[in-house]
Amino acid sequence: MLKIVVIFLGLMLILSMIGNLVAKFLAPKPPEAPKARIKAKCGNCGRSVIATAPCVCGKG
Repeated sequence: MLKIVVIFLGLMLILSMIGNLVAKFLAPKPPEAPKARIKAKCGNCGRSVIATAPCVCGKG
């Protein structure tokens, strides 16, 4: 009786390992996270500008 239980548990372990391997290959890839915009401040008026875009004041 003990051998039957040990064999059953071993088979369940092997099946779960195979299932995990299959799930890794069949699972959809997670979407890529959007890149964060770098905010900076205009040296002249202090408004925030995105990355290296010119400021609306025209001087920064």
